[in-house]
Amino acid sequence: MGYRKRDRKPYKMKSKIDYPGLGYPCELIQNKGKNVSLSVYPNNRIVIRYPKSVSFKFILEFLEERKSWVKERYNKNKTHNPKRTEFNDGEILPIFGVHRKISYSVSEKTKLTENLFILNIKGLRSEQGRTKRALKFLKEELENRSIPVIEKKIAEIGTKRYSFTIKSMRSLWGSCSPRNKITLNLALIFCPEFVLRYVILHEVSHTKEHNHSKKFWSLLESLDPDYEIAEKWIKTNGQKILCYLF
Repeated sequence: MGYRKRDRKPYKMKSKIDYPGLGYPCELIQNKGKNVSLSVYPNNRIVIRYPKSVSFKFILEFLEERKSWVKERYNKNKTHNPKRTEFNDGEILPIFGVHRKISYSVSEKTKLTENLFILNIKGLRSEQGRTKRALKFLKEELENRSIPVIEKKIAEIGTKRYSFTIKSMRSLWGSCSPRNKITLNLALIFCPEFVLRYVILHEVSHTKEHNHSKKFWSLLESLDPDYEIAEKWIKTNGQKILCYLF
């Protein structure tokens, strides 16, 4: 009696591995390009991008050849870049562009002052609890600062429907879906107000132009004539700012 040989499933490349010989987490991202590239970001996020034609064996060999360079960059980042914040008492953070000192309290409400971030820690015993409360407050603060700008500019350009949310993102500062869902990166709590405004207006512009065409840039410039200053700031400081969250 004959039988039918089962087809083998195609090998599925992993999305994350430990860097060979170093143990650092390394992300694998398939792209449409023709070349393999390796990046070590200031927050020590390691990403290798590769075309579909490349084998896993080739990727491992590629990583092995660049191990010394990665280790050097990784250690340099640990020394010079900010660590993920734990919102410790006395820690100074650039909250909405102002360097504010964290001050614990059990009587005052959590709030921002001119140069302080007063964090009520009543009932909290763990670092995780303090961080969760701090981020919850700052997320609400980001929302309160963003919604009036979004609503005003959405009305100006005539967009009829949109939605809005905030979440932590490793690579995007903002996004706008085809259905006009605007998403802002929580890391914007550590950026100056003019950068926050730029990201908001960039995504608001996408509710009319879902691309980066000349029409899009013309619309953005009409809403934010100085947008290039904010873009330059993000290019210079963006990855370091992400270190506070990741």
